[in-house]
Amino acid sequence: MALPANSSQSGEKPRDIKLNNRRIVLELLRRQDKITLGELAASCSLSRNTVKKCMDFFLEKGIAADAGKGCSTSEGGKKPDMFRLDENWGILCSFYVRYGEVRGALYTIGLTRLCADREPLFAYSPGEVVDSCERLLRRLLERCGWDAGRLKAISCALHGVVDTYTGTVLSEFHAEKSLSGLEDSAGHWNGHVPLGKMLTERLGAPVTCSNPVRTMLLCEAEKDTAIRDNSALIYTHDASPMAALIRGGHVIQGKRCVLGEIGGIPLNFTAHPDSGTSLGGDGLGQLVCRRRLLEEMNRHPELLLSSTLYTLGHEPTLSDIFAAAENGDELGRAMVRHAARWFAVSIRQFLFLADPDIILIQGDYAKAGSYFLETLRQYVKSYVAPSVSVIPDIRLSSQEEVDSCILGGAIVASGQVFGSDTIYE
Repeated sequence: MALPANSSQSGEKPRDIKLNNRRIVLELLRRQDKITLGELAASCSLSRNTVKKCMDFFLEKGIAADAGKGCSTSEGGKKPDMFRLDENWGILCSFYVRYGEVRGALYTIGLTRLCADREPLFAYSPGEVVDSCERLLRRLLERCGWDAGRLKAISCALHGVVDTYTGTVLSEFHAEKSLSGLEDSAGHWNGHVPLGKMLTERLGAPVTCSNPVRTMLLCEAEKDTAIRDNSALIYTHDASPMAALIRGGHVIQGKRCVLGEIGGIPLNFTAHPDSGTSLGGDGLGQLVCRRRLLEEMNRHPELLLSSTLYTLGHEPTLSDIFAAAENGDELGRAMVRHAARWFAVSIRQFLFLADPDIILIQGDYAKAGSYFLETLRQYVKSYVAPSVSVIPDIRLSSQEEVDSCILGGAIVASGQVFGSDTIYE
């Protein structure tokens, strides 16, 4: 699809036109393995001479590189020069702060992964997060053989309310709520921690902080272009269901950056789904695995005796329940239906608010299986219709959670680099 031509408007400065042209050309260059000047000009509706000036600029800065010769036309003639993004121009780093550790990876500027590793997080505090990120970054650079001076941007994703514009963590974390469960985390997060600034000062490169649900959604959109248009991702883990919405390739964040971070699909297992309300925040995993299991055992003891969950020798996990439901186990299916009903109630609220074309489920329930997915679709259809005649395409994510979050973080860092005016000046 050709990009719109860059037209001069009344009062527009020549410098602004030049910068916009460079943005358009570089965006196209980033999408292709290699491309000719003629193809660039045709795609962005700019003159060949304008495109050549832009390409000369990027070649001089080392952002673009020669990519050999293209094929001659059917009439013959000189083979055209081809160009590509020079991935050696710089590197990106992406961190994911989670459950007692920091996971991280280095990527080229073209989003090719170089190496990945993890670092223990001994206490969930701002200072320890910064220290762990520094140790991990140093080790990643040594392993890949890259100089820190080639580092262009860093992304750090962590759970909570995060102002992506300022890099400030707005959540107030306490010991009983900390991701790592460590007692010495109490009091360290006061709801206004400038983590982005702290990391930037320590690591020597600009850092963007975000929430994992956003970075996961960006990864999903990178893997499937259909998701970029109008989709939502629902992330579930323990007591923290969250949601994020993407439209036109941009994650919707809002003025205060709380969309998707306030329990976008709050769940309450103490009310009845038919009541039409789902306010609260009990965890899906905990309640399905424990409370609902006990309820079903007491209500239907014959289901327990005939269930494969009875012979496990340990308390069933979510994975055990999903597997049992897939294999036709009635007790497992009863619990999965219970969870699916609550998902449907909350998705109904989300549909009326955001109306996405696609809903992806990531986290604990990404591996719930076909029985859960089909049951969920049926419940959503019955809860939404006849108010809405068309329901979205509901899918289970096929992306591994940690890798998805880290790649999404690299996309955030890439956007920070290529979205800055300095690269085009």
